Amino acid sequence: MIFAAYSYLQIAGYEELRAPSAPAEAAPAQAAEAPAQEEIPVIASEAQTEAPAAQPEQGVIAAPEQEAQPTAEPAPTVDPNSPYGKALANAAARGLPEPPALDVTSWEFTLVNGDHSIGQYEPEQLAYLHQTLDETDIQTAYNGNRCPVDIRIAEALIAMGRGCKDAGLPVFLSSGYRSYGDQAANFTRVCQNNGITDGKDGAGHYITMPAGCSEHQLALCCDITDRYYAVKSADIVQSDTVEWLLAHCADYGFVQRFPAGKEDVTGVMNETWHFRYVGLEAARYMTDNHLVLEEFLALYGVE
Repeated sequence: MIFAAYSYLQIAGYEELRAPSAPAEAAPAQAAEAPAQEEIPVIASEAQTEAPAAQPEQGVIAAPEQEAQPTAEPAPTVDPNSPYGKALANAAARGLPEPPALDVTSWEFTLVNGDHSIGQYEPEQLAYLHQTLDETDIQTAYNGNRCPVDIRIAEALIAMGRGCKDAGLPVFLSSGYRSYGDQAANFTRVCQNNGITDGKDGAGHYITMPAGCSEHQLALCCDITDRYYAVKSADIVQSDTVEWLLAHCADYGFVQRFPAGKEDVTGVMNETWHFRYVGLEAARYMTDNHLVLEEFLALYGVE
């Protein structure tokens, strides 16, 4: 009985749960029916309307963009009729290396010899140097106890002389500038002492130059020995000082002006003590290629 009553109650409760609940009171019509929303059109953005960038096909590697390369300027052409153009051609014809590009009309290349007179030329400014270079000051007022040279070569000459002294060798600047009058007097004296009239030895080479034809009047040279000599001769050709100068003069812009073996070119006897300033580039080229000034300038068309 108890079990039957309990079962009945469970079934009755189950049926109650299944019965629909009473409908709620209907909401007002305006609440039940929501007003229609205005439809806002969606405008595609510019980014959305752009076509997608083309992509490289699969398996194909796109080449990187090349940077624009500057256009190379053509090398300047050398005028074959210019002094340098002639020098290039003449050097090549002689089997010489390319010569330096120099202005051979510059003062340091002034050519003076038996065929090229400078008349009564006078340097604009002289420098007076201590003859043994124990003092290295440059004086510009006349000093008869010092060696005069063109002021433009004074520092280079001092540097070369000091280099020689630093090597433990004595230096004596025995003769620099000579005026036209001084050279005329020197020519007469040497000719008389040697019984000649033209200043030349038996081989036809000058042992003294006529006035106007001497590099000493140009003041771009200097006779350099190891000590004072009343007469310069072959006795000083092999001095250690001269040997050092021969080996190092180009480092200071100087060349030995009248070397042995070039007498027929220079017209002057061998003077190992006579050094001439031509500048660093020319001095190195002349020394390396065994050229004297006449030969060097001839490359550039200077005769």
